[in-house]
Amino acid sequence: MLKKRIFSAVIGLPLVFAALIMGGWYLRLFLVAISLIGLYEFYAVFKNTEIKPINFMGYVAVLFFYIFGYTYDSIDLFVILSVVIFSIPVVLHRYNLKDTSITIMGIIYVIFFSYIGKIRDIKDGYLLVWLIFIISWLTDTFAYFIGKRIGKNKLCPSISPNKTFEGSVGGVIGSLLGCLLFTYLFRGKLEINYYYIIFLSVIGSIVAQIGDLFASFIKRNCNTKDFSKIIPGHGGILDRFDSILFVSPCIYIFFTYLNR
Repeated sequence: MLKKRIFSAVIGLPLVFAALIMGGWYLRLFLVAISLIGLYEFYAVFKNTEIKPINFMGYVAVLFFYIFGYTYDSIDLFVILSVVIFSIPVVLHRYNLKDTSITIMGIIYVIFFSYIGKIRDIKDGYLLVWLIFIISWLTDTFAYFIGKRIGKNKLCPSISPNKTFEGSVGGVIGSLLGCLLFTYLFRGKLEINYYYIIFLSVIGSIVAQIGDLFASFIKRNCNTKDFSKIIPGHGGILDRFDSILFVSPCIYIFFTYLNR
């Protein structure tokens, strides 16, 4: 398993980093690709349930959003797409309310990926975008090793039995240390108050852990271990990016509306 994880990282990380460094249309195409793959994984986990997501409409909606979302108001686009999806059960009676709800839920979920591109496009975004991965991955890494070492008190046993409160605190510490180091290294290029970055690192770590638990919640309700097997040793796109999906909007909101 460890060898598979290392091999996947060696192959996959350069692709992710290259897209982040180049930005622009390269990054946007990358985000479109992982959003569509992620949506496929999301809908696929419901195959063993009574829910039948409207797959084709989901893919069209995600493409529509990425094509026009950077030009028009995202809220307006979402409302238009929702109206269309809400209309489908009226015309095609084989779909019901649950099908429609999960279809829209999947679209919203994977569109969180777009916030990686939005962060990359704001002032100093070429640096700030790395905070997504620092917070997400250090939270995950510290939570795993500290939880494995000293974890005793279960955090959320009904969703993820192996996660502990001690590991959760360790994840916050990892995120805090990573963000403080990042801010120190780029102190000459970024105008970020250290109190702000402490706040962001703590909130971001908590949000990252919620994102992880939410993905586990979906899989547990659908009786599956992983969203897919597309990344050897890691599972699927949503398994690998579950924390990042929640952290990205959090960081975008922080630097767009709070850190002024």
